Amino acid sequence: MRRLAKQSRDDAYNSQRDYQTLHQVKTQALEFIGSEKSSLVLTNAIKNPANTNCIAFGGFLYPSEGISIEVKLDAGDTSKSKVIKLTNTWNRIGVIVDAPETEIITVTLMWTASVRLNFWGLNADALKLPDEILLLKPSVSDLQQSHLVPETFYLPHDTALVMEIDEEHSNHFHLLEGEEISLKKCSYCGRLLPVNMQRLGSLSFHKHNAKLSNHQNECRSCKKWRINNNFNPLRTTDQLHESSVITRERKIFLREPEILQGIKERTGAGLKSQVWERFKRKCFYCGKVLKLEEVQLDHTRPLAYLWPIDEHATCLCAEHNNQKKEKFPVEFYSDEQLVELSNISRLSYEQIRKKELNEVELQRILSNLPSFAQQWEPRTFAAIARKITELRPDINLYTLLEKENLDVYQELIERLRERPLSVGQE
Repeated sequence: MRRLAKQSRDDAYNSQRDYQTLHQVKTQALEFIGSEKSSLVLTNAIKNPANTNCIAFGGFLYPSEGISIEVKLDAGDTSKSKVIKLTNTWNRIGVIVDAPETEIITVTLMWTASVRLNFWGLNADALKLPDEILLLKPSVSDLQQSHLVPETFYLPHDTALVMEIDEEHSNHFHLLEGEEISLKKCSYCGRLLPVNMQRLGSLSFHKHNAKLSNHQNECRSCKKWRINNNFNPLRTTDQLHESSVITRERKIFLREPEILQGIKERTGAGLKSQVWERFKRKCFYCGKVLKLEEVQLDHTRPLAYLWPIDEHATCLCAEHNNQKKEKFPVEFYSDEQLVELSNISRLSYEQIRKKELNEVELQRILSNLPSFAQQWEPRTFAAIARKITELRPDINLYTLLEKENLDVYQELIERLRERPLSVGQE
């Protein structure tokens, strides 16, 4: 067995609050020689003073082309295999098992031999959760949600490989210098975790356009368990419904009910059924076969940026629709997937790759701004104004409204102050 002798890292901080500084590091890569199937076997002795019965493995992988990789986690008498679809960029992976008694962990990764695999932060250990998360008593299924792993295992991921390579049971390989990756410190758990500057929000931190790094201070696990889960119980019923109100008003404004009815009247079948069939009854992202009732229609181009649901919608499972949220296709899919999505959705490749507002609907807003400001809930106006300014900094709905109708503007601001916004939203 051997451990990587040299690691590239830069974890010196300028201050204790250096949460927006990015640290560029070189990762490691593997190329296998003379075999049709690559097999990498990693081992680790238990180090964590665990406060759960779980064993977890996680890390970050970047294949030279899109592949499916099989990950097998062995912990004593317990094992679990999982096939994970990787795109041609940095991907997050994680597997967890309930294995109360084990001393040695073995992880086997298997993929197509011709594919070069870059990796960072591969680590496995007994699970030791922060106390406030432990009090919530999350189940194994809670912890293994793909949009939370591997961050939710609270393992260190600040070097390329924490485990040892079992050379005897691995295929013959070359160890090479890998692609560069950026690391950022989490303001809660203090770990150095990766961000992907080409696909914002796709790794350990959610996207935040107002931040220097374009990512939030806290990692996605701390955001979920230590912020949202503590904050949400303190919110009022009205506040909890704000998000759904904004979504509903956007859909009404963009005439989605009329669009859906028109499609049904014109074709005899609902849009959901049509899209389901067009995508061969599978989630476009992961390929999972879906029943019609399991299908979630994604707008393809985000509703938040004024794109209504239409014939260009994408068929996704609930998990990946939740992950995509307000992302543009280019922020969520690999280039190979974008080409495929263009062919299926009937949007051109150029349209699929663009991050832009729906200009027709934007002009509709601007042509009668005071009326919209009076009809919408104030939070809807704020949300739409924020998205417009994000892509079109030259357009500020508040400034335009103030010039067009001072009375409506002042009424809007007063209503917003009844439910205060964060700085910069007014």
